[in-house]
Amino acid sequence: MGLFGENSALLVADMIFDFVDPAGKLYVPGIENMVPALAGIIAEARQAVVPVIYVNDAHEPDDDEFKQWPEHAVAGSPGAEVVGELAPREGDYVLEKKRYSAFYGTELDDLLKRLGVKHLVVTGTVTNICVMVSAIEALMRGYRVTVPRKGVHALNDADNEAALDFIGRVFGGEVV
Repeated sequence: MGLFGENSALLVADMIFDFVDPAGKLYVPGIENMVPALAGIIAEARQAVVPVIYVNDAHEPDDDEFKQWPEHAVAGSPGAEVVGELAPREGDYVLEKKRYSAFYGTELDDLLKRLGVKHLVVTGTVTNICVMVSAIEALMRGYRVTVPRKGVHALNDADNEAALDFIGRVFGGEVV
């Protein structure tokens, strides 16, 4: 059986130039190795006529987050655009976020309710930051959450595994 069933949606977090391209401002080493697998997950979602929802960092130039991380994903810049191999298509949804959670300050929860979504497949980067925070918040809001290992990536393997462990063991998401 595939990742998607009735009332599912696919969330693609932060697969943008600044994180995915080696020339990006906050490149995540090795992430390009998971892009083909994520492209396959996106194709599977589209084939199953499941909503594909991109939620991407889009910061103001003076964002407080730049006190912790170097400037990245400034709204309207090429760095905030989804990489070409994974680019949204007509009918996909694209939301901008200012913080780690795909829910915080976005219309994501309203969109999911409008679409009748009960099950969210969470993918993207960085596993132990935006992916984990978004998955946990989805679980806290009552969504069933699945995180496919092949569809996420972190700055290192230890962080990746710790985040997946927390999502599954501590918060009750499904890691496949």
